[in-house]
Amino acid sequence: MSKKLIINIIPASLEDATGIHDVLKQNLVEIRDIDQITKKERKKLEDQGFLRKEVEIEYYENLIKDSDTQIYVAKENSGDIIGFATIHKKKFDIIKVRDVIGNLSFENNRTKELLLNKDTEFAYLDQINIIPKFKRKGVGTAIFKEALKEIDIPIVAFIVEKPIFNKASIYWHEYNGFVFSAISDGEYKGKLFKFQIFIHWNKKNHNSKC
Repeated sequence: MSKKLIINIIPASLEDATGIHDVLKQNLVEIRDIDQITKKERKKLEDQGFLRKEVEIEYYENLIKDSDTQIYVAKENSGDIIGFATIHKKKFDIIKVRDVIGNLSFENNRTKELLLNKDTEFAYLDQINIIPKFKRKGVGTAIFKEALKEIDIPIVAFIVEKPIFNKASIYWHEYNGFVFSAISDGEYKGKLFKFQIFIHWNKKNHNSKC
């Protein structure tokens, strides 16, 4: 009989920045390496998930200090960080998200209003990341449920379709109540990308209608 996984989910402190960065590195696909990935490696990444944000540890230290951005960490009883989620609610960050949106194809006007109307608020789920050993054990879902307790507006997530299709991320977002809502293109470090945009309309948002 497998031992039940016991984790503690809490807001990150500055002391957690190193552990968060270590989790990132275990799932990171650097943009400059995409063209060298073999078919076998590509399939593994598609099925297991990956991140594409190449940042230094200072990036997370600054986010932890920012009261309008929340990082949640999942820790084992030993205190080791096994996963984290980053959610932006700061106006500047949301504007940055809108700025990277290229050509958009919407499912409906409700989505268009949310993404393009600068007076409409939403949170941005930038990263949800679990170390490989603990993937598919409910850790990511547990972190997200904890984060939802503090959010009463829709939550937007961007998932890479090209140059590598992050299928694992699609499945996770759908499982956790996100709905495919739009397609966008964009550019990152000289590489062309295509994104699927998913929205969690959040039942606590009284203006949403499913």
